[in-house]
Formats: sequence, C-alpha cells, structure tokens
Amino acid sequence: MPNRRENSRHAADGDGRESVDAAIPRWYWLAYLTGGFGLALNAMMNFLLPLRATDLGISIGVIGLLLGIKGATEALASVPIGGLIDRMGPRRAFIIGTAASTVLIVLYAIATSVWAFLFLQIAVGTFRPMAWVGAQSYVSGLREGAAKATDTGRLSFVATGAQIIAPLLVGFGAQAFGTGPAFFVFAGYCAIYVLVGLALPKGSDSGSSGASKRRGLTEGFKLLAIPGIRTVMYLSAARLWINGAWVAFFPLLLVTSGVSEGSASTVVSSMAVVGTILSPSSGRLAKRFRVEYLTAFSLICGAAGLALAPAVASIPAAYGSAFLLGIGHGISLPMLLVLVSKAVPADQRGLALGLRSSVNQAAAAAAPPLVAAVIGASTASVGFPLAAAVGLGLVMSSVGTHRRNPP
Repeated sequence: MPNRRENSRHAADGDGRESVDAAIPRWYWLAYLTGGFGLALNAMMNFLLPLRATDLGISIGVIGLLLGIKGATEALASVPIGGLIDRMGPRRAFIIGTAASTVLIVLYAIATSVWAFLFLQIAVGTFRPMAWVGAQSYVSGLREGAAKATDTGRLSFVATGAQIIAPLLVGFGAQAFGTGPAFFVFAGYCAIYVLVGLALPKGSDSGSSGASKRRGLTEGFKLLAIPGIRTVMYLSAARLWINGAWVAFFPLLLVTSGVSEGSASTVVSSMAVVGTILSPSSGRLAKRFRVEYLTAFSLICGAAGLALAPAVASIPAAYGSAFLLGIGHGISLPMLLVLVSKAVPADQRGLALGLRSSVNQAAAAAAPPLVAAVIGASTASVGFPLAAAVGLGLVMSSVGTHRRNPP
C-alpha cells in the first residue's frame, strides 16, 4: 500500500533535499485536485444562495445574516476541526467533509424557510473547513523542501481555477433550471470530490501519533507563541482583508462609475485568472527567494492594487488593479501553506491550518462592514487607500515578527 513518506523519499537528491523535478506517483495529481473543493464551494454558495433567497422573498438584511453565520461558524469551528484532522488523518477528514457537504447542498434545493437555511449554513460552516483544511494538510505533507512549495502551488492552482469555473456552473444551472434545482448541480460538483477522496490510496493517510488527545481553541491559540505561526497569521489576515475589501467594493465602484455589470464581472474574473497562472510558479520562486519575503511582496502588490482602485475605476485601467490583486492571490496561498508546515511539527499541522482558517474567516468577515463604514462616511478615494493601509500594516507586522525572530 502506498505511503506518503515512502513516496516522498524517492524524490530526494544526494544531499537529502527534495528534487522538484523528480517523478511523482500518479495519485499525487488526485491529491492536488482536492484543492478544487473548499474555495469553490464558497464561491458557489455566495453566488447562488442570495439568488435563491431573493426568489423566496427573503430580505437583503436576512441574506447578509445567512452568509455571515456560515463565516462565523467556520471561524469558531476551524481550530478544533484542525485538531481533529491531526487525529483522524486528512484523507478521512476530506472524505467526511465533502460527503456531508454534498448531502447538505441537496437539502438547500428543497429548503424554503429562513430557519432551514440558517441550520444548513451552520452545518456547511462546520463541514466545509473539514474538507478544505484536510486538503491543505494532506498536500502540504506530501514532500519536503522546495518540492513542498511545488505541491502547494499546484493545490493553489486548482483552488483558484475552480473559483472561476464553479460559479459559472451554478449560474448557468440557475438560468436553465431555476435557483432551487441549481443546487443539484452544486451538489453534483461536490460529489465529484467525494470520489476524489475515496480514490486516494488508503495507506497514504493516517492520523499523527503525537495528536492522540483532543485539541480545541485553547491549544490552537497557544500556537501563537511560535513566531513562525504569528508571521503566518499576520500574512493570512492581510490576504483575506485585502481580497475581501476589493471583491466587495471594487465591482460596485466600477458599476456606479458607469461600467456595465458584465464588464465589472470580467475584472473580478481576471484577478482569479492571474492568480491561477502564477500559482504553479511557486515552487521555482521558493527556490530563489525567502518564502516569508516572497509572500509579503505578493501581498504588498495586492495592497497597491487596492489603494489604486479609485484611480482606475474604468475599463481597461481596472484590469491593472486586478492584476496586482492577482499576484497576491496566486502566490500567497501556497507560500502560506509552506510556512505553516515549517513552523510546526506534522502532528500539529492540522491544528495550525485550522487556526489559519479561523483568522481568514475573521478577516474576511471584518473587511466589508468596516470598509463600507469608512466609504460611507467619506468617499471611495479615502476608503480604498485606508483599507490598503490596514492590509499593508498587517504585512509589515509579519515582516517585523520574522526579522525579530529569524528561524
């Protein structure tokens, strides 16, 4: 039966370092494919649920609450789920998370009340991170050295690419069949990933021997005592803050400036396209630059794109902002996974990734209302640069932490 540790040993060179170009088992590509689930589910849900709720006469305020409760659930659940993944193994966690999510998405198609949607959002908010954190933990544990950045780059490539494709599936599904039946299309997409998880070799996954006891929020927050983890959390918060502010308000700024909705959507998609193109280059970049500084640089590019947004609120100038955001979007995710793996032992990887997921959800939830308040009290020309300054401050905090506590 294949074993991840055994399969990674054959890719090491004479100095004991991983060779990025060494042949890998074919099932590694299935492992990379697991990245297409977690972020795509969010993209489809954020697109389809508001449409379905509107068809049912649910108010915009309640729709916002439904979307927010899922994020809040993930923020609270991700750390203990990460500890659970360390105990049960990431492959098993991925299968459970995708299977449960598939069943729950089917139920959205027949749900008609706010209370039903509220329950489903809490449930999905519990099981989605099990699959997404499980995929990250699985792939980041495949190999060591520069090969790890190549692996996480491929995972990020799939994850970013799926965010382009998945909303189109449910969008055309809703157009062809209606918003309720479109959830069956959504569930079909999720079911594919159950099969992907089952196809991964059983011997390639196991719980960590050092993770036998239960771990919750307290144990997760104790990891913040590790300088490398603090660096990751600052960078993760910056990534989600910058992306959250840009995605929430730049398309709106474009439309209110006279750009059509269709053209505005292509600007958002172009950001994901840039990220998808750049993700596979992560392995090569990690061999040439320090991962901490490479991640910081990519997010500084994203902050610059956010700050420039009011000045480029027209076509084609808006694509320049999207390009800068895409640099941060595509490079930062695989590098952050590498940094987590470097900062903690294997038996704490799931817990650390769960903590990162919680920080992500908190930053993503905080950015839209806070930036909206600033823009509402002033102008977009003030709000976007101030939001960029917050993101840049988080990046600089990570750099300061790293420089004070070098590995």
